[in-house]
Amino acid sequence: MPTKQKHINKLKIALVRVLTVFSIFFVLWLSFFWAEQKYTFDKPTLLINGTSILSDTYYADYLISSTEIENAKLKPNKILDDLYKHPYIEAARLSYRYPDKIIIEISERVPFAIVNNSPMIMLDKNCFVLPNIENINNYSIPILSRYNTDPELYPIGKQALSVKIKDTISWLKVLNEMYPDLYHNISEITLENDDEIILILAEYPTKIMLGNENTLYKIELLKRFEETLKKKKEITDYAYLDMRYNNQVIVKE
Repeated sequence: MPTKQKHINKLKIALVRVLTVFSIFFVLWLSFFWAEQKYTFDKPTLLINGTSILSDTYYADYLISSTEIENAKLKPNKILDDLYKHPYIEAARLSYRYPDKIIIEISERVPFAIVNNSPMIMLDKNCFVLPNIENINNYSIPILSRYNTDPELYPIGKQALSVKIKDTISWLKVLNEMYPDLYHNISEITLENDDEIILILAEYPTKIMLGNENTLYKIELLKRFEETLKKKKEITDYAYLDMRYNNQVIVKE
């Protein structure tokens, strides 16, 4: 009887070892299989989220044409590298959903100002140059006139090289953060003699002469002047406001 029990125990031990080895090989196979599915998809389905400027269909078509995603097995870095080459992509991340879905979350660059040229030159809030794609939504944003429009200063997908443009976008960005209503009311920003800045508001239209220095300080002065009106008048009730002189606002109705 003891001999039979020993034999059964040996069989159990052997069976446990076989199952253990089989389990290890199965887990390894499953790991490689999952890795294969995770990093190399054949003809995947693209799901793109976060679009507001261009459509998700547009980006899907762009990826398919640029990466040949339907004909190749791609790793995530390859897809992201190709996606970041597009001028409108500011940030992106990618994840997989078994068995064949690639989910891409993107953040786009938003048109912030337009340099008056033919064709128009669009810039985002960080001064990156955006291509003027025909099917883009219409944006009511300030037009920058009489700035240097040399094409070499505006490489697509990179920051503009014009110092004056960078300076204008910089204070315009702060203006939008502090006084968004005023930013959205600006129809045009033009340069006059000695690079003096003139804001042309969309309403009526009113001109605001800022001069060529201390721009943000003069904007704050303008807002304080607006507060003194106490809603009896609006700054758009004036034909122009001249702020080129220290701590003064000269107006003409």
